[in-house]
Amino acid sequence: MKYNEYDDKILKHLQSLELMILKDFIEICEENDLTYYMYAGSLLGAIRHNGFIPWDDDLDVIMFRDDFEKFKKIFNSPNDKYRLLANETEKDYFHLFSKLMLNNTKFEEKWVNQVDFNIGINIDIFVLDDLSDNKLKRNFQLKKSFLYNKLLIMSKIKVDDLPFITKLITHAGYHILNLFKIKPSTINKKCLSFLKKYKNPNAEYVFDISANADEYPQIFRKNDFKSIKKIRFEDIEVNVPDNYDYILKSLYGDYMQLPPKEDRYNHITETLDFGPYNF
Repeated sequence: MKYNEYDDKILKHLQSLELMILKDFIEICEENDLTYYMYAGSLLGAIRHNGFIPWDDDLDVIMFRDDFEKFKKIFNSPNDKYRLLANETEKDYFHLFSKLMLNNTKFEEKWVNQVDFNIGINIDIFVLDDLSDNKLKRNFQLKKSFLYNKLLIMSKIKVDDLPFITKLITHAGYHILNLFKIKPSTINKKCLSFLKKYKNPNAEYVFDISANADEYPQIFRKNDFKSIKKIRFEDIEVNVPDNYDYILKSLYGDYMQLPPKEDRYNHITETLDFGPYNF
């Protein structure tokens, strides 16, 4: 069956499958000595609700670049249950974060007809990269990363629900990049090569390069992720950064305050299909 809107039963079932993916993800990390942290709305959910934000329909984790590269190698061989969507595994994939996707399901957004890959029910895997300690270089790094984010999206999809001028610019970028046959995989290789220049185990700051393409990447202090706390998330314990309070305040401000009902929204995908994991 396919769904174009959620009711409580559908949302709960979707969350249960995302939790299943998370449990398998954690098992892989523990078996391979990889460190992860709950992130963004899922970190907020862990702290404020000890589980999903009640109306949330996705799940976010974050890893340092080295751990993510090791995680990615685990999925070099076929897996009957999961597929890792990443720039290196899908030539048309245009995000700077990755998705651990449940095979034979659908969790499709409206641009899916513009790409050559399918998206199933998944969890998002974000990556932390080192930032330069030099302020001028750091600003350059952030601006160039922001540009890579924009170019990746424009290289593959045309987004229509934008203000007229923004739409005009992004559509022009799309046609120019496609005229010269510049693929997302090409831009991603250049982006990763650029990031390696700033790799520094003693860096003071790190950042999530894949932050919303309308904003500069999110910056954090590396020490905020130095230690791990275990927090209950639904029926399991998960990793959160020791200094989660500072991270959540930087992301959401007064994060323990519930937003007004009109701001409690989720993604509502174009197509949601549970496949063999139906009710």
